[in-house]
Amino acid sequence: MRNFSKKRWLLVTASLVLTTSLFTFDWAQASTKSSKEDPSTKKVTSVAIPKVTGPISVTENSQPFTVGGTDLEGHGYRLDEYFVSGKANVYDWGSDGKALTPQVRTANAPYTTRIVVRKPENPKKFSGNVWVELNNPSRGWDVEVQWPVVQEKVMRDGDIWVAVTVKPNVIASLERIDPKRYEPLSMANPLKPEQQVCGKLPGEPGYDENLSKLYENGLAWDIISQVGSLVQSKDKSNPLHNYKVKHVFGTGESQTGFYINTYAANFAEDAKLSNGETVYDGFVSASGAGRTVPINQCVAATDEKDPRSKLPSKHVPFMRIDAQGDIFQLSSYKWRQADSDTPGAGYRMYEIAGAVHGPALIVNYQPPAEQIVKAGNLPTQVPYAYGGVEPKANQLPRHYIEMAMYKNMERWVIKGIRPPHAEPLKVQAGVGTSESLFGETFNASFVKDQYGNVLGGVRSPHVDVPTATYYEYATLKEGYVYAWSFGHQEDFSSEKLQQIYGTVAPHQNYVKQVKASVEKLQKERWLEPEEAQKIIQQAELTPIP
Repeated sequence: MRNFSKKRWLLVTASLVLTTSLFTFDWAQASTKSSKEDPSTKKVTSVAIPKVTGPISVTENSQPFTVGGTDLEGHGYRLDEYFVSGKANVYDWGSDGKALTPQVRTANAPYTTRIVVRKPENPKKFSGNVWVELNNPSRGWDVEVQWPVVQEKVMRDGDIWVAVTVKPNVIASLERIDPKRYEPLSMANPLKPEQQVCGKLPGEPGYDENLSKLYENGLAWDIISQVGSLVQSKDKSNPLHNYKVKHVFGTGESQTGFYINTYAANFAEDAKLSNGETVYDGFVSASGAGRTVPINQCVAATDEKDPRSKLPSKHVPFMRIDAQGDIFQLSSYKWRQADSDTPGAGYRMYEIAGAVHGPALIVNYQPPAEQIVKAGNLPTQVPYAYGGVEPKANQLPRHYIEMAMYKNMERWVIKGIRPPHAEPLKVQAGVGTSESLFGETFNASFVKDQYGNVLGGVRSPHVDVPTATYYEYATLKEGYVYAWSFGHQEDFSSEKLQQIYGTVAPHQNYVKQVKASVEKLQKERWLEPEEAQKIIQQAELTPIP
C-alpha cells in the first residue's frame, strides 16, 4: 500500500479482522422450493420465529438510525423500524476445535436486535422478492451499504429490503445515539466474564467494543436465520404479513460479506422452514473476498484452505461480487474459486475491472452527521470520504453492474436462468508485489492494457472505451483512513483522447463505441436496460476531447 500511516492502517484492519452459456435453463436451480434436498440425515428442526415489537414510533427527536439520501415516498415506498427478540445459540468447533460442523457451545442466549424495512406502500406492487442485508459494522456504527448500491433496481422492481443489525459493537453505538429508543437492544454475552477466554471489560487497558466481554458476536448466525424465517411467516406480527413473499435472499458487503460467506458455508443449509425448505433461496456476497469470520468471538476465523470455509456439496445459488480493489487489498486473490453449474450447487465469482472496494456514491448515503457524532469517539470514526493525495476518487459506477447481478440472482433462483460467466481479472504471478490490509504480501500484480486499465474480469464501457485510468488504491492523507477503499482515477488529456478517438469527430466516435459496448453487455446480461441507457446518456454528455 502507499503511504498508509501504520496506526491508521491497524485501526481499519482491526475493524475488519475482528469480524475475521447465455439463458441456459437450469431446472435444478429453479425456484420450486420443494426440489431442494436436505443433505443431512438428521431430523430437521425449523428455525424459530422471533418476537416483533413495532413499528417503533418516529418523533421529532427520535428517528431510525439509517442512511439517508433516498426519496422513498416518491418511489411509493415506506421505511419502518422494528425490534426482534429471540434466543440464539453460540457455536464453536467442538472442544478440540476440529469439528467440521458448528457445535452448540451455549444454547438459547436471549437477544434483541433491530430490522429496518423498506417496502412498497401498496402490497400489490410487491415483486415477491425480499432481500435481507446484514448491516456493515466496520465504522463502529450500523450502516446499510448495499441498499444505496442497488436501491434503484429494488424500487423499480417492487422488492422489499430488510436491513438487520448483526454485530453488538454497533448496538453499543446505537444506544449512545438514542439511549431511550435503543435501550431494549441487546446481544449480551451469555457467559460470565470469568468464563470467557478472550476480550476485555470497559475500563481495562485495550478495551474494544469489537471484542468486549459484555457482548457475543457469535449470536449473529441464529439471528440471520430467524429474521429470514420471520419475513416469510404468516404471523400477524411479521411486518410483511400482508405481502406475498415468494423468495428471500441474503446479502452483505465487505465485513458482512465475510458474514454471508461464513453463514452460507456453515449454517444456511441447516436453517429450515417448517416445511423443510431452506430459509434463504440465494446469497450475494459483495466485496466479501471469499473470506470468513470467527463463528464466535473467541475462536479464529477459518482460512482459505480449511474445508469449513467452503460451501457444502449441496447449497442454494451463491454469487460473489468482488472489485479490482478487493483482489489484493482484501486478499480475494487467494480465496478465488471456480464457477459451478453443478445441479444444487450453483456458484459464480465475479471480479469487476476498474472498480474499487467502496463505491464513491456511498458518501451520498450516510446517516445524519450529528447522529454519527453521538455514536462516540470511536477509533474508526473518521471521515468516510475521499482523502487521497491524487485529485480525484475512482468514479467507475460498479453499482450499474451490481444491479444486473442481483437481478441475475433472482432469475437464477426463480426461472432457472444461469447467470453469465466471467474470467477473473488478469494477474501475473511473480511480477511485482501487492499488499493486503491483513499484512499479507503477494508476489503478483495486475496485467494492464495500453491505457493502464486491468485486463480480464467483468467489463464495462468505462474500461473498454476509456476516458481515464482507474486505480484501486489512493495515496492517503493523514486522517482519511478510508481513502484506500475509494481508489483514484487519472482522466485522459484532450491530446490523449484525440489519439484514441481521432481528431475528426472524436465525440461521435466515442459515443458510437460506447453504444456498441453497452449493446454487447446488455445482451450478455451484465447491464439492465435502465443502466445501459444511463451510460449512453452520460457518454453523450461527456466532452471529447
